Amino acid sequence: MRNRVFGAILFSLGLLVFATPRFILPVCEYHGFKTMNCSYTGISEMFMGGIIMASAAGIIFSTSGETLRWSAVTTLVAGVSVITLPGAIGYCHSSSMPCNYGTIPMLRLAGSAVILASLAGLVVSFGKHRRA
Repeated sequence: MRNRVFGAILFSLGLLVFATPRFILPVCEYHGFKTMNCSYTGISEMFMGGIIMASAAGIIFSTSGETLRWSAVTTLVAGVSVITLPGAIGYCHSSSMPCNYGTIPMLRLAGSAVILASLAGLVVSFGKHRRA
């Protein structure tokens, strides 16, 4: 039962990461600016959100502690990637650009939440493994 709760939380966070660069707090391209580095960061973040959602589905439907553990590790790595991708790919550094004051801070917050939920899922997976 606990794996379904962590899976649902991680799926929601993955959906948040997926939707933020395009719908919730869109990057500059969707505000009428030309295609910039933040556009490529947004596409990459949407991909990471898809990976988080797929791994969360694995957590929801997992029946063993090992499956839960590996899916939690996958979401943990994806959460770290969500935080580090803007620095690696780049974004607008002007404080007047929407990606700087909206998208990037939201993605970093969501990435941190994914990491915390993944760590909690790892703790649950080790507890589940001991009981089996």
